Amino acid sequence: MHVVFRVDGGADIGYGHLVRTGALAAELLSRGHDVTYATVSPEYVDEVCPEDVSTVELEARAHPGDLGEITDIDTDVTVLDSYEADVAYQRAIRGETPLVVIADDTRYAICADVLVNGNFYAEDLEYEFVEDDPAWCLGPDYVLLREEITRLAEQEPPWREQPERAIVTMGGSDVANATPTAVRAFDGTDLRVDVVVGPGFPNENEIRETADEVTADTRVVRDPPDLPELMFEADFAVGACGSTTYELLALGTPLVCSPVVDNQEQIATALSERDLATVVDERNRRRGFRRGVRRYLEDAELRRRRRTRGREAVDGRGTKRVCTEVLSLVDENAVS
Repeated sequence: MHVVFRVDGGADIGYGHLVRTGALAAELLSRGHDVTYATVSPEYVDEVCPEDVSTVELEARAHPGDLGEITDIDTDVTVLDSYEADVAYQRAIRGETPLVVIADDTRYAICADVLVNGNFYAEDLEYEFVEDDPAWCLGPDYVLLREEITRLAEQEPPWREQPERAIVTMGGSDVANATPTAVRAFDGTDLRVDVVVGPGFPNENEIRETADEVTADTRVVRDPPDLPELMFEADFAVGACGSTTYELLALGTPLVCSPVVDNQEQIATALSERDLATVVDERNRRRGFRRGVRRYLEDAELRRRRRTRGREAVDGRGTKRVCTEVLSLVDENAVS
């Protein structure tokens, strides 16, 4: 079976689409299927996604006429994850192959065979559909997480009554320049703090300078290959409200977080309402991050509760469930 992913990513639009579809691509590859990315950013696909995927470079993000190259490569199923993909774009693909749409919101009507939205708020949205309703994969049971996260989520996370380690991770691109503020929240502590610099960070020098100024044992690491292990071993984390949030919940790592782009606001609200994290308003990050860090240092019961509730909310098996839905779109004999 050959699955084509229509996905872009990079420093300007973020890496979240590539990270989550990369998880699904890896699961398909592990089951013996072929994967190709049709993208305007093949260099970032090479950087973020599994090394065994192929790429086809497209000229434009939002023009369905460029999709002829997808149907020219004998596609069985197409997976579409793009904020540029309006209903006309979806219909153009679905006219050629079964279509899986990954969408975080309802900005466009849906014309697809499967709709995937792994966010907490997914079932509360009012979707508009064109043609038949798709199969629904909604909520954190279907959140796309990397295999490394799934594997660690099956283990019991470490517990220290008094925290020793923390991690700062804002995702692939720190568009709000929030990492230096998060690092300053650890001044006055003696924690070991792993400060993650993603592949699209424009502010690495400022982060390193800030890390040198605080009392904590800060270690700035750029795009570390062992990031899942670093998150798993941390007693708590400070981060954004993007896809990494779901990874941390699955790992049982308590979180202080703040939305850094508009489309993270709904995640922030859901986290707060469910008491899954300490959520900091974007206008109050300096004080909020500091207070959040201090509270986790002083309140072991809060950390224990968040660890348990996070793992209950996100079991880490969403990628396998979505993969099963993708494979169901093709005749059973063709899949085996």
